[in-house]
Amino acid sequence: MVIQRLELCIELLNLVIEFVVVFINAVGMVVDQTTSLHLFASNPAYTVPAPYVGLLP
Repeated sequence: MVIQRLELCIELLNLVIEFVVVFINAVGMVVDQTTSLHLFASNPAYTVPAPYVGLLP
């Protein structure tokens, strides 16, 4: 019974870590897009790259 609880705890920790990594990547993408928009507004010659469409591995 104790081993099963430990296995469950480890799986939950893995899920939490994966969620945190995905969340941090999403926040980083939003910050990057916001920074790109500010650069575009301050410099009209700045070209904005096309967004990535699809799923990352």
